[in-house]
Amino acid sequence: MGSNDAKAQKNGAHRSVYWVKKKDRQEDGSIKGEMWQASQKYIGDWRDNCKEGFGIQFYKNGDKYEGMWAVDKRHGQGTYWKNEGTKLRREYTGDWYEDKKHGRGTFFYKNGDRYDGYWVNGLPQGEGRMIYANENIYEGQWHEGKRNGYGVLTKRNGDHFEGHWVCDLREGQGSYFYHDKNKLFVGEWVKDQPKTGVYTEVDDEEADKTAKDPTFTDPYKLPSVPELRLADPTRILERAMEKTKQERANFRVQHIPIEEMFTAQELMDLKTAFEAVSMGEAFVNTESLKALFADMQIYPTDEQLQELLETCGKKDEEDFISFELFARSVALLLEENADKITTSSQLEGQDGQYYDDVGESEQNH
Repeated sequence: MGSNDAKAQKNGAHRSVYWVKKKDRQEDGSIKGEMWQASQKYIGDWRDNCKEGFGIQFYKNGDKYEGMWAVDKRHGQGTYWKNEGTKLRREYTGDWYEDKKHGRGTFFYKNGDRYDGYWVNGLPQGEGRMIYANENIYEGQWHEGKRNGYGVLTKRNGDHFEGHWVCDLREGQGSYFYHDKNKLFVGEWVKDQPKTGVYTEVDDEEADKTAKDPTFTDPYKLPSVPELRLADPTRILERAMEKTKQERANFRVQHIPIEEMFTAQELMDLKTAFEAVSMGEAFVNTESLKALFADMQIYPTDEQLQELLETCGKKDEEDFISFELFARSVALLLEENADKITTSSQLEGQDGQYYDDVGESEQNH
């Protein structure tokens, strides 16, 4: 047993305490050396007894990290390798910040998917591109590891969706091109399903008419589009879109981060108004909330207020309202009272068929 081990035992440390096999002091005061800790091993640069600079860490489970360090944490450019028994599989290459994937990087999933884009606190966030193992491709915005915002999904069979996403689901305005039918649906989506819109033939003489790869079989077969003959398609579509708009508003207000619903100034103003009523506390009760709404010239009944809060995520047994719940309720009120969609003027003169709860559905991934 080395003297370092004996000294460590006197101090109550475990036998896994490290010892330096080779130590070379550099001109700038840093140290290059090797360290073992139990079955782990680190080879690289040191400063003030911390991993600092470039280094390679071999972990107890067989994983490996090779890249930059700062104060004992992965920080800067680096690559993480995953132990899979007989080989190491590269899992992530890119930027790190205080031991988390943060910045620009590429992640290689075990199932064959590959994500290339921006990361925040270990999760995809911002602009990014996912190439799925089934050769579908999504390019667009991400939030906390999920497709969120504007994005484009291109399927291997040639189908193409372009529009808005919320929590990995298509939500709001979007268009879907059916490659094998050479047709386009443009309309509203709710919880990943097309609800109301216009379905038209794509008039493109140069459209790709070649046969699909006969070796590829899409497991998600699309049902044939029904032939609909509506007595008053415009009015039916208007009613359906109003219902869809309400469903979308309810869904969005429960899932979209409040920072994306308001500007920084609007959030600050809401926070100031909330704190004026809460007297600095983190919650207000329903009576205080009604007073707060009254200052905003909003006068809901008790029943309306309860329904509003429940839609925004309040549970029946809760008697207090947080700032986030208040902000979400304001967002819902604003969206519900926004200008109505002028469906008749938007659709007037379009050469297409009207659909309510379109029967086409498909699997994006």
